[in-house]
Amino acid sequence: MDFDLTAEQTALRERAEVFCREHCTEADAAMRDRDRVYPESLHRALAASGLLAACLPAAYGGGAGGPVEWCLVNEVLARHSAAAMLLLLANGITAALITLGGSEAQKERYLPGVGDGRVRFAFALTEPGAGSDTAAISTRAVRLDDGYVVEGTKLYTTAADTADFILTVVRTRPDGTAAQGTSLLAVPRRMAGVRVTPLDKIAVNGVAACRVQYDGVHLPLDACVGTEDGAWSLLTVASSLERLAVAAASAGMAQAILHDVTTHGRAREQFGRPLSQFQAIQHQLADMATEVDAMRLLTYRAAWLTARGRVRPKEVSMAKLYASERLIDIAVRGMRLLGGRAYFTDSPMPRRLREALLTLYVGGTAEIQRNVVAKGMGL
Repeated sequence: MDFDLTAEQTALRERAEVFCREHCTEADAAMRDRDRVYPESLHRALAASGLLAACLPAAYGGGAGGPVEWCLVNEVLARHSAAAMLLLLANGITAALITLGGSEAQKERYLPGVGDGRVRFAFALTEPGAGSDTAAISTRAVRLDDGYVVEGTKLYTTAADTADFILTVVRTRPDGTAAQGTSLLAVPRRMAGVRVTPLDKIAVNGVAACRVQYDGVHLPLDACVGTEDGAWSLLTVASSLERLAVAAASAGMAQAILHDVTTHGRAREQFGRPLSQFQAIQHQLADMATEVDAMRLLTYRAAWLTARGRVRPKEVSMAKLYASERLIDIAVRGMRLLGGRAYFTDSPMPRRLREALLTLYVGGTAEIQRNVVAKGMGL
């Protein structure tokens, strides 16, 4: 197995690093966490850098990147800025769904704008009564001669308050199974009957998670992305991409914590020598470094398999499960290793801990990932 990146992948990772050094400093992250204002300039910069378009098809102005490139960009962004990673995730998942299932007219209408920042998307799946159980969604779209009428409520929809379109998962055949009656509708946020309410989170409030209510929203027939009743297979692919992104982001966040703690250990002296010279500290740092490498290896193996058309839900869920849970452990250890300083907000560690907790939920809980792994084992 070849672990080397291609020249193009190496260049993409370096472009992401250059972007982050300019637009995602610690001061930027602290300000975005404190002010709770949508990072408009960050979104524009992501688009100008080409990172938003890195995994879009070349025919629509993209870089034609696949799952490995998707992980590379998410890993680098998350190491520097959870907000930047969420902006990429919200637009990237919807762009992937449009690429996979959209008509040629829809691809031409939406994809170039996503890549250059003119068009913003959010993806609405979770509901008050349907989180991990995607098949239980109840938001309905009733088919009329000239379109659809949508009724229902979505929860935790990232960046819905600033999106131009909300790609919404709906039931179009409530009498059938989810696999036979689920559709995707591109809903303009400013459409009559759409109400979006940001919800308070413990971190990354600049990129809001929102409640989206649909009250008799009338849409034309061409709002349906892909075939009517045929979205279930698209959602399966999208869930794998989301889990890969979270696994890669977890590895990136863990690297940032390891860097902070290692730097502190070398600089901080106790009993006449740096903390990093104490064997007890060295062993903890060695364990953290080993876990970060394991997170990355599981993630890139799953991305490598997916890129070769061997979509393996078990391996993807293994990566997401391990990476997110190890990240929480590393964040808590980071708090302890930094000592009392970590309890104060002039340190980035409290923010890193709060941001890390998000990875336990995005893309499905740890319990759901274990269910997928167990199913892949034939249990």
